[in-house]
This record gives sequence, C-alpha cells and structure tokens, in this order.
Amino acid sequence: MYYILGLCGIFLISASPALFRNGTYFSLGSYVNELSGLVKSITDFGEWTYQYKGNAVPFLEHLWDPYFYSMTIFFGSMVGAVLIAFLLALVTFFLPRFLKQIVMRLVNILESVPDLLLAFCIQLFIVWFYKQSEILLMDFVTVGGERIYALPMLALAVLPTVTLYKIILVQVDEEMTKSYVDMAKSKGMVRSFILNIHVWRNIVKSTFYHSKLIIWGALSSLLMIEYIFNINGITNAFIEGYTPIVTVLILTMLFTPFYILYQGTEMFIFRENKVAEETNMKMNSFIGSRSLKNNRGWIKQASKAIGVHFKNSKFLIGFAIIFCITAISIIYTLIADPLVEKYNLIYDNEGVLASAPPHTPEYVFLGTDRLGFSIMDQLLVGAKYTILFAVSIAFLRVMLGFLLAIPYAFFLSRRLQRVFDKMIDGMHFLPMTIIAYLLLTPVLIMPQGGFATTEMERILYQGIILTILAVPLLVILFGNEMKLLKKEEFVLSTKVLGGSSVHLLWRHLMPHLSARTGIVFGQQFIQTLLIFIHLGVFSIYFGGTKMSYAPMQADPPQSTTYEWSGMIGASKDALMTGRWWYIIPPLIGFMVLILSMQLIIQGIKEVQQQRVGVPIEQKSWLQRLLRKPKTSIKPVDRENPSREEFIFTNKEINEWK
Repeated sequence: MYYILGLCGIFLISASPALFRNGTYFSLGSYVNELSGLVKSITDFGEWTYQYKGNAVPFLEHLWDPYFYSMTIFFGSMVGAVLIAFLLALVTFFLPRFLKQIVMRLVNILESVPDLLLAFCIQLFIVWFYKQSEILLMDFVTVGGERIYALPMLALAVLPTVTLYKIILVQVDEEMTKSYVDMAKSKGMVRSFILNIHVWRNIVKSTFYHSKLIIWGALSSLLMIEYIFNINGITNAFIEGYTPIVTVLILTMLFTPFYILYQGTEMFIFRENKVAEETNMKMNSFIGSRSLKNNRGWIKQASKAIGVHFKNSKFLIGFAIIFCITAISIIYTLIADPLVEKYNLIYDNEGVLASAPPHTPEYVFLGTDRLGFSIMDQLLVGAKYTILFAVSIAFLRVMLGFLLAIPYAFFLSRRLQRVFDKMIDGMHFLPMTIIAYLLLTPVLIMPQGGFATTEMERILYQGIILTILAVPLLVILFGNEMKLLKKEEFVLSTKVLGGSSVHLLWRHLMPHLSARTGIVFGQQFIQTLLIFIHLGVFSIYFGGTKMSYAPMQADPPQSTTYEWSGMIGASKDALMTGRWWYIIPPLIGFMVLILSMQLIIQGIKEVQQQRVGVPIEQKSWLQRLLRKPKTSIKPVDRENPSREEFIFTNKEINEWK
C-alpha cells in the first residue's frame, strides 16, 4: 500500500507542468486533463515510448541499459562512501586531539566544494598530469559508446563520504558519554573493545536513517556527474527526452530499488519492540488553563538562547562573514551607477587595440563575460540575492516543517503517523534537482514572446516550489525528534503533574529542539545553494532566465537578478575553453558561503554538546589570542601574613576598629 501511495505521488508530480502552460498559473483544468491522459497512457503498454532522434522507440528497450549504467555508478559510489566513512571514523577516533582537529578542518573544506567544481578539478588534474608525464591516469569523459566507471564513482562518492563521516563521529562522541560506557571502562574494557562491540551497534540504526538524506542529495548530484562526464545515463535521458510518461517511468525506476532496500531493512532487520512502540503517548489537553500565563518573557528567553551562540568563536566568525558580504552588496547596489560596468574595447596608451570581450583579469579585475560585463560587479550585485533568497527559503522550510510537526506529533494517531511517514518517505528517493527542473522550467524560461509574468511573481513561485519540496521531509524529521523526546521520563512526569501539551512543548521540548533547529537551518541553507548551482547549469536562474532567440549569434542565457547561479550557468563551458575567470569567482563565492555556514553549524553543535555533557576543546587560536591574561598570584607568607591577605566581615571590621 505504501509503495502504491508513493507511485501516486510520482503521477501527481509528473503531470504538474500542465499547471503552467501558455503562461497561466495553476490551470487546474489543464492539470486534470494531463493527469487523466497520463493514467490512460500508463495502462497502455504501447504508449511506453521514448523519443530518440525524432523516432518513438520502446522505453525499456532503449533506457534499460542507461538505467543499469547509472545505478551501477550510483550504488558503487554509495557502497564505497559507507566503507570509507566508517574506516576514516574508526581511524580518527584513536587519533590525538590535535590531529583530529586538522582532519576535521580538511573535511569541512572538502565538504564546501560544490560537486560541479569538484568534478571539474578532477578532470583538469588528470589532463595536467597527462601533459606533464604523458601518463593517462584514467579516462575522464565518455566519447560515443565508451563507458567509464572509476572517475564518476570517485567524484560522486566524495561528498556522501564526508557527510556520513561527520555524522558517525558526532554520534560516536555522544555515545561515549552514555552511562554504559563509564561502566564498561570501570570494568577495565579498553576503548577499542567498547567501540567495536557496543558503540557501533548502537549507532548503526541512526546512521542508516541519516543515510536517506545523503541518498537524497547524492541522487541530485548524479545528474551533475552525468552531465560533466558526458555519461549517457538515466538522468541525462530524462533531460533530453522529457514527456509526462517518460517522467513517470524514470522516477519509478529510481524510486523502486531504494524503497525496497529501506523498507525491507526496516521490516526484517530493524524490527521495533512492539511493547515499546505501543506505549500510550496520548498527551493531556493541548492548551491548559495556565499554559501561557508565565510565558510573557519568551522574547527575553529566546534572545538569551541566541546570544549564547555569539560567545562561540566559530558561530561568530561564520555569521560575521555572511552578514558583511550581504551588507557590502546592498551598499554597493545603492551607490553604484551603473550597477554592472560594461567594457567593450580596451586600447593601450598608444591607441592600439589591446583587448576585446571577453576581457581577461589582466585588463579588468576578475575579467568580464562574453558580452563585456564585469565579473566583479556581477558578484557584488548578485551576492545579496543569492544569500537572502537562500536564507529565506531555508527559514521557511524550517519554520513550516517545525510548525506542521506539532500536530503530526501531538494530534495524529500512531496509525495515521505511520501512513503519513511512509507516504513522505518515498520523497527521499526522488532527486530534488530533477523535480525542481520539472516544475520550474515552464515558468522561469522566457518564451519567444517574452515573459507573461513579472519578476516578483517568478521569484515568489520559485521560492514556494523550493520550499514545498523539502517541507514534508522536515515535518517527518522534527516530528520524529518530538516523538523520541516524548518517551523521556521528564515527559511522563509532566503528564502526571497535569501539564498541557503547550507547557510540555515550550518548557521541556524547545530547549532540546532549538539547537537541532539551528543545525537543520544551516543544512537547508547549504542545500539550497547547491540546488541553485545545479539549476544554473541547466539555465534555470532565480527570478527567470532571459533567452535570446536571434537567428544569428544569439546571446547566452542571462539572469534577471545577477544572482551567482546565473553566472555559473552562463559560463558552464568556461573551464573547457580555458576562460576560467568566468566560473571560478562565483564558485569560490559559493564555497565561502558554505564554509561560513559550516562554521555556524559547528558553533551550534558545540553549544549543544556542552549542554549534554560532551567534552569540547575550546582553546582555539582565536580564543587564546583574545583570552584575558591570568593575574599572577603571589605566594603567601604564612609566618608573617599581611592584613591585605585577610577578608573581614563588617562585624569583624567594627570590632577591629
């Protein structure tokens, strides 16, 4: 039943572009007609065709081979990522503290590199090494019917490996603070025995559930990997031959193996204890008679909770970088005229033509694009849009996910929760980039007659779509966190004492959920930036893509807001043509934003870990630099003490006088 519900969701998504045909918004009539036609087509096997070079060919006969090729690369990279992540976590666990800090900093830098730049750098390294030594390490692009496996697997496995590695380390650190670990140490058990026999088995289930989000992100990266390495895979086939029936069949082929893997594992390996699962979780009334009486100081409490994080140096540095970039961009937009300088022809002092568009950084700082527009000016203008849009989308995702998780955790019965959980669970196995491409293309790509919508309408639409795609998953995430906390003893005590659900949520659950909410916000911010990059490669820019339909020498697609993904999309072939200054500056800008948000996330984690008792080494180089010097303590002469070395009370002072 859950699998069928997941397929129903795929049908609804596949027909959704009909809502925006002919410049209309939410045309329900067109959508219903498209959906009914799609149902008829799926029941007629003769309609299962794929348009290849203008000819209709049988779907499975043509796409089974690309599908098997893509899944081989994907599963190979994921298996390698899991093995390498566990091995690195095992090695890191026994490293000295200073070496562990070095490894974690390198991992954070590696995680900030977008998959697009990572794949390009690997390709360029192989080409450079071949030029230097005439040794080809491995094939780095497919030509014709050739196939490559090693390099795409390596490029696809890097980010999942890093993410899983960090998740495992955090869980191991928290697990080592449990009471059973102290008892095992008191019995003389060594750390390696405790880790291998007890800790691993306790974190494997949580790691398994975290892997769903990793799979979700990796499926979107698969689209980039196939594009960069020119792989004739299943996601590339989706982009080149889009039709509603093709969308249904391809998404079903991607959805089915992962659904079987995860549901089978939950049913046959991770069987829950039925007695524990059937514990009565029914709460008292949602709003009690005195639930809100003593909550007038919530603003002061929230400000105090946020202010604690600014005492963490990592959080402060990350926040300051993002804030300063945004402020500089806004100020520049207000004072610059023109916003983006255009350089046509550049002559030297003797009047001889020195450079024509595109200008290299030798003539213009950071260079220009093909039309002569300054790269630096575009970065300054587009920074505020990139940051503010990403922050807004991440905030809306977290806020809606948290608010909707409250009725999910407090009101729905366990049976309805499970139905909702399994319906939404299937979204983990649908690539967000493909779904976003499917929904945004009809609105954001300018038709030949020009846009029928305003820029603000397109921005609102794209923001709504990118928000809605992640909200259901966050509802499940926050809802499960609330359900786990409701099993704690302090919740039972609250129920016995008559506390309402509002009292429980505000007084007891929020202190535990606030730090988790901040971490999820940072993760959603980074994920939104990566989605911007992925869509930019396919010329889907935030606010709309201005297209040129001139029959001769048409201009490249341009962003209407100058946000950074538009710069990447307009220069996606720059590294292949040697014009690296097109794409390197915006990619470095994205890396700076991701690194800054990682610092914020790390700062939130450290504050949270301090609350639960995980020992954190806080003596960073910045804190050592800013810490107050210790006052020297003079030794006390016990035989002849002075009066200043004593502390007198008022009574003793009066008596002494």
